Amino acid sequence: MKKTIQLAALLLIMAGVLPFQACKKDENDSPKTKTELITTGSWKMTAYTINPAADIDFDGDTETNVFDYIDGCVKDDVTTFKTNGTAEGDEGASKCDAADPQTYSLTWSFASNETKINLDGNEFNLVELTATKLRISSSFVDNGVTYTEEVSFGH
Repeated sequence: MKKTIQLAALLLIMAGVLPFQACKKDENDSPKTKTELITTGSWKMTAYTINPAADIDFDGDTETNVFDYIDGCVKDDVTTFKTNGTAEGDEGASKCDAADPQTYSLTWSFASNETKINLDGNEFNLVELTATKLRISSSFVDNGVTYTEEVSFGH
C-alpha cells in the first residue's frame, strides 16, 4: 500500500514537472529574420484593396475590394523570393496570355531598415511579414485624390 502511494505521488510530481520541461524554450529558437520569413515558401495573392474606394471596373460604382475583380489567371500566380536578392514568378495553373513564359525572374531587396521592399524597381511599404502572411502597400495620386493600395499574400 505504501509503495502504491509513493508511486502515485511520484507520478503526480512527474506529471507536474514534465509539462514545464516540455515548454522550456530552446535557446536556439531565436526569432526569424525578415529575409528568412520572406524566403520560406512561395507567396500567392490573397487580398487586394484600395482606399478610398475607386471605380476599378469603370461601371460608375466605387469599390474597395480589388481582389474580386482580378482574373483567376492572375490570382493563381506565385512568387518565390530567394536569399540572393532574386525571385521567381510563376504563372500558376492558368496563364492570362498563352505566349507568356511559365516562369520569370525578378529582383528584390529590403530598404529603409526593412520597412520597405523593392521589387523590380518598385518600392512598397512592408506592412506585415510573418511566417504565413506578407502585406505590402503603396500610394498614388489621381485627380488630386491619394489612393492607398494594399496587397496581401499567403502560403
